[in-house]
Amino acid sequence: MTPDSHPHPGGEFAAAWSGRVPGPMTHPGPRHNTWDAPAQAAPGRSGAPVPVAAVLDTLWATRGLHPDPASGTPGSIPQRAIPSAGACYPVQVHLLCGTDCDVPPGIHAYNAGDSTVHLRAESAPAAAGAILVFTVLPQRTAAKYHHRALPLLLADTAYALVGAARHAAARGLESRWLTADPATLAAAARLPGYGQWQRHWPDTGPELPLAALAVGTGGDLPDLARWGGAAAPAGRPQPCPQRQPRTLAWIQRWAAGPGLLHPGPEREMTQGPAPGAVELSRRRSLPLIPPVSGAAHPVRLPHPAVWERLLDGYPLPAPPGCGYVVLDREEIIDRKLHLHCARQEWILSLDGMLLFRTQAEPDEAAMRWAAGAAAHLLYTCLSTVRELAFRPVAGWTGTLDGLTTLHALGFRAQESEGQTHVGQ
Repeated sequence: MTPDSHPHPGGEFAAAWSGRVPGPMTHPGPRHNTWDAPAQAAPGRSGAPVPVAAVLDTLWATRGLHPDPASGTPGSIPQRAIPSAGACYPVQVHLLCGTDCDVPPGIHAYNAGDSTVHLRAESAPAAAGAILVFTVLPQRTAAKYHHRALPLLLADTAYALVGAARHAAARGLESRWLTADPATLAAAARLPGYGQWQRHWPDTGPELPLAALAVGTGGDLPDLARWGGAAAPAGRPQPCPQRQPRTLAWIQRWAAGPGLLHPGPEREMTQGPAPGAVELSRRRSLPLIPPVSGAAHPVRLPHPAVWERLLDGYPLPAPPGCGYVVLDREEIIDRKLHLHCARQEWILSLDGMLLFRTQAEPDEAAMRWAAGAAAHLLYTCLSTVRELAFRPVAGWTGTLDGLTTLHALGFRAQESEGQTHVGQ
């Protein structure tokens, strides 16, 4: 199977939960687009009231390299404070900056590869604060996961957005998850739509906008209407034909469908514990290790009320039929849970797992809630439940007890944590 084939007409989102095994790896395209405009190191102006570039740098800056699975030596994939399915890192960020940010007013592209920002358009409304528009390079995830890519793209975006909101709060900033569809986000960020991308900028990686976060101070956060309009795409990424960038037909159909409008009203993202730069610099996903044989070390799991209290701070309500359950090691093993997540036997070594589930057929709203709630827990626990380390778990198929697992967050006591493996 190739990434732009799909077993269901229209590219049904729920096909990701089928038991069909993804095909062989194809070319993932570019890791990021490289923009023609001169780069400015991020973070820029120190002491700015809204250090939005500094927030991104804390989350995306390379903290080392994932080891090669075969040799154990450092590979080429960076370790970052935000997780990504299969270490594909498809999420890109465009900054719509007002007058009080640590980069000049205008629209900028953030390059995670070298922590630089690239000015794409100088025009900006006379307003404070910034909007972060999160896009994805779908080819990166689809090349590895094929028909399972769509929920993973939403999950990676949720971890990026929630991570930015939680760290912005640590810097004294307020934030709001904005409501918009991909076309509105593309227009505000002066980007082509996903299907028109290569008509404007041939041989560059087509990006699909999936979410936006307003960041600022004083309660007066910017909105997309101030940036909207009929202006043409701005800036120009450099062509990279050697990376074989492609527009995927089934992603294009998904981008134009009804599922990608953020559900409900805009949501405030400021409340709750917030990890600082030190906590985020230490965040690593749990390693993939074989199941532990015999009696495991004793682990005292948090009381259920702890998870409930922490999730109270996540502002996106659970869609109808959605909820979560916490399982301990014995329950994970007894339920043969690995058979429902692409036979990932390493989960049998976990001390516990939170499953985010739905009674209905999985859709984008349910996935956005599940991944965002897991991300909220992961970042919140960096400064609250420090005795546990976490790893997102994707690749769920079928149903269990009549429920479909949308996403999961595995955890293990810190004393059992070892070398981080490539991946989430």
